Amino acid sequence: MSAMKKIYIFITIAFCTQLNASDYLPQSIEETHLFELCGDFTLRYGFVIKVAEIGWYAPDCEAESSVLTAKTKLLRFHYFKEVSADFFKESAAEYFLMNLDSKEQQLSLTNDLNLFNDAYKDIKPGEYYDLILSNDQQISLHKNNQLLGRSDNAVFAEKYFNIWFGEIPVIQKLKAAFIN
Repeated sequence: MSAMKKIYIFITIAFCTQLNASDYLPQSIEETHLFELCGDFTLRYGFVIKVAEIGWYAPDCEAESSVLTAKTKLLRFHYFKEVSADFFKESAAEYFLMNLDSKEQQLSLTNDLNLFNDAYKDIKPGEYYDLILSNDQQISLHKNNQLLGRSDNAVFAEKYFNIWFGEIPVIQKLKAAFIN
């Protein structure tokens, strides 16, 4: 295959993928509030393999300067690949604990973490998770609009988002994309 043909194929794949980047993230979601899409990110393995579309939502994007400061927010993870519940549980636990301020916090929040993470289920292509923080007080996990788990521990709820936006995020490019 000629170099020109390879370049054409690569550009076509990249362009088509870009055109569809937000097709799987609705402009708004009605849950505990009406959330509007404030930002999106495409998680890829390599350059071509799309793993997930991730969107962050708030009741009013203009009023929220960042995903970090929003007291009520929703993260949607729409998957294109199958992912096991164990992967979610293990990676969430690892990055949650790495982003806590002290061993005391680790000890005090580990039970909440284990209970919440037990709610994760295997995910198939086309399915999605919603992670919702309500007024910095409650966090809930939904799969395809079904509630799987909830925590009313406000400290835990706030800290759980550090998995993606803490000092050591699980996906550095996601943090960079959502924090301006």
